[in-house]
Amino acid sequence: MKKEHFFAGLFIAVVVLSFYLFYRILAPFLVPMCWSAIFVIVFYPMYQWLEKRVKSGNLRSLIMTTLIVILIIAPAAYLGIALVQETIGMFDHFKDWVDSGKLDQLIDIKNSPIYEYAQSRLSSYVDLSQLDLKIIIENSLKSVSKIALSQTTNILANTGRILFQFGMMIFFMFFLFRDGDKLFDQIKALIPMSGDQADTTVNHLKTVIEGTMYGGIVVSLIQGFLGGILWVIMGLPSPVFWGAFMAFLAFIPIVGPFLIYLPAGLILIATGSPIKGTLLIAIGTVAVSQIDNILRPLLVSGKTGMHTMLLFVSIMGGVSMFGLLGVVLGPVIAAVFVAMFDVFRLKLTEEETLAVETGPAVEGIEATDEESE
Repeated sequence: MKKEHFFAGLFIAVVVLSFYLFYRILAPFLVPMCWSAIFVIVFYPMYQWLEKRVKSGNLRSLIMTTLIVILIIAPAAYLGIALVQETIGMFDHFKDWVDSGKLDQLIDIKNSPIYEYAQSRLSSYVDLSQLDLKIIIENSLKSVSKIALSQTTNILANTGRILFQFGMMIFFMFFLFRDGDKLFDQIKALIPMSGDQADTTVNHLKTVIEGTMYGGIVVSLIQGFLGGILWVIMGLPSPVFWGAFMAFLAFIPIVGPFLIYLPAGLILIATGSPIKGTLLIAIGTVAVSQIDNILRPLLVSGKTGMHTMLLFVSIMGGVSMFGLLGVVLGPVIAAVFVAMFDVFRLKLTEEETLAVETGPAVEGIEATDEESE
């Protein structure tokens, strides 16, 4: 083995080892770093507006970090505590609902003309009389309660770690606001492209991420908030839990918050509250679901979005890989992939166009050379 090859291999091994060790050092802080980067991206337009009015970078970063803590983190922490409390008491709500006879009242739908009509139409395909709706609903409610209770127990057991991550997230947000531009320029300098191509790549990536963030996360949070308010107005139990659930469903393409308020309204109608159930469905359809069509164009304002199928897969895969963070990180990773794919596609198109344009000129030069000879 040549000495040059030995030192080259040794250098590569040292580089790989240093990257691995650096990753292990950062691993405990990756979650708060990702959340801080997400908040900085969402609120960066406000930071740019503040930049024209406040000269001190430290003061601007402190103002923005404090604003996010007051407007986002503190309410989220309060809602998280309320969500834990509601989840713990959810099983008791379900038990009281079953003991009060409302479940039996709901199951009595078997004697309704609608059920008889459906059974007569579907009898050749499925025997609805063999379905025990009470057992199915009871098992479903127990399964949901157990899952929610196990997750809540896990959160309570890791309270110290969660508080530590909140503190790290605030710490990272301050420095990302203050030094984010310098870090961004250094990352852009590493892109193996010309200056114009690097700017185009970064701007396109920024556009895709902002379209995903504003068009998905912000709108879904507003829908979840409106759904929770609707739950409070109707006097239904666990408004924080169901509002959070509606926000999650609103973020997922194809599905939406109607999967919560529509069955809830039908249950209210079937259990003797037709007015409340009808209002729940009507207000949910108008105020919760349709607000998406109003806010999304205003917030996204023409920004590039992802295909519905890709967004759905990225959210589900992100949740499977990263947990709650995957709801945001999955679409962001997909947005990076889409941006890189578009950049390479445009670059190949430019090279093909350049080859077509220079082809005749090259042929003309060759012909001239032949004539001169």
